[in-house]
Amino acid sequence: MGGIILIIVVIFTNVMIIKVATAALKLTGLDERTASFQALSALTGTGFTTRESELIISQPMRRRRK
Repeated sequence: MGGIILIIVVIFTNVMIIKVATAALKLTGLDERTASFQALSALTGTGFTTRESELIISQPMRRRRK
């Protein structure tokens, strides 16, 4: 029983992290679909494509300031 609750809590936490990250990426100008994909990719460490990465860093707003 405790294991099932733990799995549900972990899944819920991951979904909430993805939703918050998606909202943050949308504030920088990404559309919903791209922001969601990038948030999931960042959480799992997989899925970034060259084209998607170039889209994100091509905007001056998204670049790290020195």
